[in-house]
Amino acid sequence: MRWSPDQALKALQSASTAELMALADGQRRARHGCATYYVHSYNLNPTNLCENRCKLCAFWRERDAQTAYVLTLDEARDVLMHVRDWNLTDLHVVGGIIPELDLAYYEKLLRLAKEIIPGALIQGMTAVEIRWLADQAGLAVREVLIRLREAGLGALSGGGAEIFAEEVRERICTRKIPASEWLAVHETAHQLSIPTNATMLFGHLETDADIVDHLSRIRALQDKAGGFKAFIPLPFHPAGTELDIRRGASGDRIARVAALSRLFLDNVPHLRMLVNYVDRKLLGALTQGGVDDIGGTSLDERIAKAAGAPDCHRFSSPKEMEAFIRSLRLLPALTNSVYAGTDAYGKAETGASSLSCRDLLSSAAAGKRLTAEEAVWLHDTAPLGHLGVAALQRRREIVAGRRVTFVIDRNLNVTNICEAKCTFCAFHVAPESGQGFTLSVDEIVSKVRAAAQAGATQILLQGGINPACGLAFYEQVFARIRQESPLWIHSLSPTEIVFFAKQERLSVRSVLERLIAAGLQSLPGGGAEILVDAVRARVSPHKTTAGEWLNVMETAHALGLKTTATMVYGLGETTAQRVEHLIRVRELQDRTRGFTAFIPWSFQPNRTALDLPEQTGADYLRMIALSRLVLDNVPHIQAGWVTEGPDAAQLALQFGADDFGGVLMEEQVVRATGVAYAVTADQVQALIREAGWLPAQRTTQYDLVNP
Repeated sequence: MRWSPDQALKALQSASTAELMALADGQRRARHGCATYYVHSYNLNPTNLCENRCKLCAFWRERDAQTAYVLTLDEARDVLMHVRDWNLTDLHVVGGIIPELDLAYYEKLLRLAKEIIPGALIQGMTAVEIRWLADQAGLAVREVLIRLREAGLGALSGGGAEIFAEEVRERICTRKIPASEWLAVHETAHQLSIPTNATMLFGHLETDADIVDHLSRIRALQDKAGGFKAFIPLPFHPAGTELDIRRGASGDRIARVAALSRLFLDNVPHLRMLVNYVDRKLLGALTQGGVDDIGGTSLDERIAKAAGAPDCHRFSSPKEMEAFIRSLRLLPALTNSVYAGTDAYGKAETGASSLSCRDLLSSAAAGKRLTAEEAVWLHDTAPLGHLGVAALQRRREIVAGRRVTFVIDRNLNVTNICEAKCTFCAFHVAPESGQGFTLSVDEIVSKVRAAAQAGATQILLQGGINPACGLAFYEQVFARIRQESPLWIHSLSPTEIVFFAKQERLSVRSVLERLIAAGLQSLPGGGAEILVDAVRARVSPHKTTAGEWLNVMETAHALGLKTTATMVYGLGETTAQRVEHLIRVRELQDRTRGFTAFIPWSFQPNRTALDLPEQTGADYLRMIALSRLVLDNVPHIQAGWVTEGPDAAQLALQFGADDFGGVLMEEQVVRATGVAYAVTADQVQALIREAGWLPAQRTTQYDLVNP
């Protein structure tokens, strides 16, 4: 049944994100099955000068700016000759509007492009540019479009739509054509059988009602003329713009708008999210929430980049895009921007998997304990959104209220010298490498004092298995910290505890008792990786066994220490082995009730000795949701922004997580892989609020700092 604008607004404002994603994914699969479209494109921007000078745009430059340019036709020919053998599916032509780039210029440019790369679809020219060219030439829009089509234009870009609400346009793009003219240009294009796309730039000054109004006008025109091939929601990037906005759309907002777009625009075939506008972890999740097209390689793309979109978002080749899509267990469909030759893709799915999962998910959400076999089945079968809906319901049963907690802490890696030499670790160095470091007791205490002065409540000390940093060393460190700082000592890991026990020929219990006496107050769950010895023997043969890790935790709980539990997944383990890890944590928790939180992390393969694929954002949300449903006796599930990024971590709050972890003042282990996300306490609180929750600073033991 078609949603009314009022229903759409209510859904955007009150439906859970996981619910919206589940509904949108159902619509996406009914239309396209597992097919996920992408193009191999090159962006040709004739100029970055523009008379519109929009406040929202970071691309345009003043004429006297050092970086200002206008591409001559000879220069354009050189560019096109350079890319002619790249097997492009698309050439995307869009730029600023200036008098010297008139209709004749673009006709010649398009003919050049058609001559040099005849196999590529030439897509470009926004409605803003078309209207400008018509006014400059004293022609009707219809005549301009006919001439451009004859010159080689195959499809019209959807740019320049921004937000249709006039009061918003007055503030962000004062000189641009009004929404009515943008729509009129596209209607004319549709009448001429020129396919177009539609966009919406969001995450700046618009309201929820403005978004629904924008979608309503797109849908109405599509009902009338039927020429839109795809709708493209564009998250606003504020860097370099003149708008006084610190942050653009967050991951949760992007997921909600994308899902709503798919559900409301029931007459637009495709929903496209441009990869250069969003983090790859988030993009992976969006393909499970209505998005069936992830854009393209967009080689030499400059507009999003000027606004701060990082290079790491981009794909360098169709092969890389195909691998990304396959990692999501979807079907790659290379096409062009009018979806030529896509008849072989997109066979609709029946949705049987979601129907068959419904009863099991409902019972799990209500608190029925999952067996290992059921958990494996849900991991591999349940649609992501449905899994999230169940996990969110369970989270609300276990964690009262709307609070999402976080802790201000400092992670100190005492040493990077390590004898364990785990293949998944990019941080460690061999003792003989000459690249190692070991902090002195005075250096550690100085850093701890600085952290306390900066507002931290917790210190986490960990390091490699370094014989020079033994039990006595940490006893001295902890004693000094307790004397000189109020910070809670949440430090070491079972791996280090076992190392001390073997080095000193003591029992694990004796080691823990001595550390507690020196000042240790709780134990983090590091070193768990996957609690299956077959996996550990392959990736960390010199580390603790699964049994040793669990024994340390059980002993710590018996001594009154609270601990966390972790998982590093993506080490080549099977689903059954992931679930075995969860079950072993659950069984120990049944006996001791000592785990305060569970924290799943995805393996970061860069700069490590393991040649394994990076886990996707959809995988991460799946693990968060499954952890909440399986670990029915662990009160808190933590979102891991350190490895997943702020957007995916924020989205995890809608999939069962209730804690945002630590605002780390220092982190080196994950950074050694090249992943370098960072957040401040203010950003964490903003992310929590934007997802509809109430931020609350906590202690290590989950007491509120300001109740």
